[in-house]
Amino acid sequence: MKNNQFSILLALLVGSIGLFSSPAAHAYPDFIGYGYSSCVTCHYNSLGGGALNDYGRALFATEITARDVFSASKDEEEIGAQSGFLGSTQLPWWIRPGLKYRGLWLKMDPGSQATTERFINMQNDVNITAFADKKQKYALVSTISYTGQEPYFGKTNTWFAREYYARIKMSNNYWLYIGQMDKAYGIRNIDHTAVNRRAITLGQYDQSLGAILHVTYPDWDIAFNYFTGNQAEDEPVRQKGFSAVGEYQVHEGLKVGGSVLSSKNDSTEWNLVAGTMRIGLSKGSSIIAEAGLKQKKDLSTNSDPELGSYAWVETLLNLRRGYNFLTIFEHSKNTIKEPSPESMRLSAGFLFFPLPRIEFRAMATNAKTYTETAGVPDAWALQGQVHVSY
Repeated sequence: MKNNQFSILLALLVGSIGLFSSPAAHAYPDFIGYGYSSCVTCHYNSLGGGALNDYGRALFATEITARDVFSASKDEEEIGAQSGFLGSTQLPWWIRPGLKYRGLWLKMDPGSQATTERFINMQNDVNITAFADKKQKYALVSTISYTGQEPYFGKTNTWFAREYYARIKMSNNYWLYIGQMDKAYGIRNIDHTAVNRRAITLGQYDQSLGAILHVTYPDWDIAFNYFTGNQAEDEPVRQKGFSAVGEYQVHEGLKVGGSVLSSKNDSTEWNLVAGTMRIGLSKGSSIIAEAGLKQKKDLSTNSDPELGSYAWVETLLNLRRGYNFLTIFEHSKNTIKEPSPESMRLSAGFLFFPLPRIEFRAMATNAKTYTETAGVPDAWALQGQVHVSY
C-alpha cells in the first residue's frame, strides 16, 4: 500500500482543522456532561491533564464528588474551601504542589485454571507548579514519577522526570508550552492501554520534548505541536515530528474535532489521523468517541506501510452525585486492505468518587480477536482501581 492514500486523508483533515478546532480534554473528558468542555477551566495545562488548578480542585469537590460524608448543614462553598493541598490553609501564591497515586488490581481469566492475579502501582506522581507572577502568566510545571515494577525505558524502581515544561500565557487566547510533555493528539483518556493511547505512541511514558502553541476561543480551539522525542530514550529510537488537534463546539454539549500526527525515528514511521466527538447528555452523563487511521512503516526494510484503523467509545451514565456507570468499547485492526486479526474489547463497570480526592473503579472486560484462519478464545478480566489525588 502506498503513502498517497494516507496523504489524501491527512490533507483533508488538516483542512478541516484549519476551519474549526479545540484540543480534547485529558483524564476526564467525560465531564462535558457537567457543562465543562474547556480544559483550561480546571487545569494548569490548557490542553488538559496534569495537576488541577485551585478552581478545578474546588469544582471537583463540590460538583463531581459525592457529599455523603458531609453534614447537610455544610454548604458547598465551605467544602470547596477545604479542597486545597493543605485543606483550607492557603499556600504562597508562587507554588502549587500535588500528589497522585493510582493502583490497579487485575485478575486475568477469572474462573479458569490459567487465572492470574496481581496488583500494579500504575502511577506515583509528585506535581510541582511554580509561578513567576501573581497573575500566573508565567509558570514552570513538572511531574516527578516513580516506576515501581513497571519499566520506564528499561528502568524499574527509580524516580524520573516524566514531564517538565514552561507555560506562557501570552493572552487569554494564546498559550505557549516549551518542554517535555504529552503530545497534542486525540482524546487523552487515563487508560494508557487503550487503542487510542499506547498502541499508537501515546502511552503513559510517551511524553516528548518540544513546543505547543494553543489558540483557544469560546467555540473553537486549535493546538500545534512540534516534538523531538522523549529525552529518556536513546537518540535513534526517539519519535520526532509534529501534530495538531482541534475541536469545534457545534452547540452547548456537543463538540466535534480532529487530530493529525506524523513522526518517525531511525526504524519506524507513524502517521495518524482521527476524528473525535464529545456529547454531554443529562447532568453528569456523556458519550465521547475517537476513530482514526494509523499507518506504520518499517524503515529498516523499506516495505510498504500498513494502514490500520482504530475506534474508541466511552459512555458515562451518572447514577447520582459521585456514582457513575461506565462502558468502554474499543476496536483495532492493523491492516484494513488485507486479511489481518481484528481486535475488540468491551469493558463495563462503575466509577465512584465517594470522598474528596478519592476515586474507585470496578470493571469487567471481555476481549475478542477475530482471524480468517482460526478462532481465538475470549479473554476475560476483572479489575479494580484506586486513585488518590492530593
